Amino acid sequence: MGALQLVPSQDHTTSVRQSLRELLLLEVAMLNTEGLRRALKKLSEVQAWVDSFHVQLTRRLQEISAVSQGVLPEQVLTSASGMTRSDARRELQRVEVLNEFPQLESALQVGAVSSAHIDIVARNMNSWSSEERAHISQQSEWLANVATHSTPDNFSRAMKQAVIRLSSHNELERLEQQRRKTWLRHWVDRDSGMVCMHGEFDPESGLSFVGKLQQVVDRLFHERTPSTCPDGEARARHLNALGLIALVHQATDGINHVSPHQRAEISVVIDYRTLIEGVHQDTVMHTGTDVNIPISTIRRMACEAKIIPVVLSSAGAVLDLGRASRLASRQQRQALEAMHPTCAIPQCQVPVGQCQPHHLTFWNSGGPTDLNNLIPLCATHHRCVHEGGWKLSLNTETRQVMVRQPGSNTLPP
Repeated sequence: MGALQLVPSQDHTTSVRQSLRELLLLEVAMLNTEGLRRALKKLSEVQAWVDSFHVQLTRRLQEISAVSQGVLPEQVLTSASGMTRSDARRELQRVEVLNEFPQLESALQVGAVSSAHIDIVARNMNSWSSEERAHISQQSEWLANVATHSTPDNFSRAMKQAVIRLSSHNELERLEQQRRKTWLRHWVDRDSGMVCMHGEFDPESGLSFVGKLQQVVDRLFHERTPSTCPDGEARARHLNALGLIALVHQATDGINHVSPHQRAEISVVIDYRTLIEGVHQDTVMHTGTDVNIPISTIRRMACEAKIIPVVLSSAGAVLDLGRASRLASRQQRQALEAMHPTCAIPQCQVPVGQCQPHHLTFWNSGGPTDLNNLIPLCATHHRCVHEGGWKLSLNTETRQVMVRQPGSNTLPP
């Protein structure tokens, strides 16, 4: 990437004003898909200006509070803006980030990045060591360049990879720090009466737990869905909750006990060079989730645990079941995880671990349970296919999916 030149100008301010005027004149009910896209783009430009101006106001509040003990920025933000306390703290964190990375603020002022990019940096900063923070603070222009050319999801992954490369020499120290920060709390919500839980786990423990939970959910609910289960995106969350209860109690009514000694299966996709030599510029390493595991830990897990081969051809495990089974086998799921880190729909960032195998040619229409007829889809895009009329096609060589929506052209990859 070339040098980033992002300087707010009078022309940009004029453009924001023009976009706002056009938005105020829109009749939303009359817009088609392309009109909505243009309107959303203009709205994002205006929103970036608003967010940038909010940062300036918040920074000024901090300057005043530094010399006046009676001014508390968080209190002023909540009372004047109707914010929650967490929203106010997020605004203060944005100021902290942009004070440290001025190039990002320039990009925000001209609408080249969004506040979502800033929030991603804020969340990551909390986990950086002092050495990592000092190094990344010197990379303000690089950070702004990456953010300008990335969606927030891709930007988050790029940041994580940069930190992994930077800290590869002390990755075990980082994992040990994360272990010390592992926590879980629970409480009863006064309004709903529901028991709530919130916690954080180190990557190794967390991924092991997620793998065990998914294994239990698959075992208990593949053949039958409980009557309490809602539709849509809430379905997976509901089944996860029931799976957690099964893990804790070791049994549910009419279902066999879950062995406490049964090892959770975890698939890690990693290129051979990284596994042998360590992180390099073209490293490929993912777990089907957003969890990052140090390479040395992956090597240890491979020694201690059952190694699960990810077979991408007809050699080894049987990956094509034809019409013998409607449900994808465990080996097929592992192969899909290796080929698709996320939902197979272009630009969708939902991790593959949160997706379900989908038959391109529907099972009810005679479609086989073969890899060339299977792709992972998130809950939203699954509904788009089954209920929204989307037509999907797969390039079996590249595993690239093409989408045709009703009344529109094919969605480019």
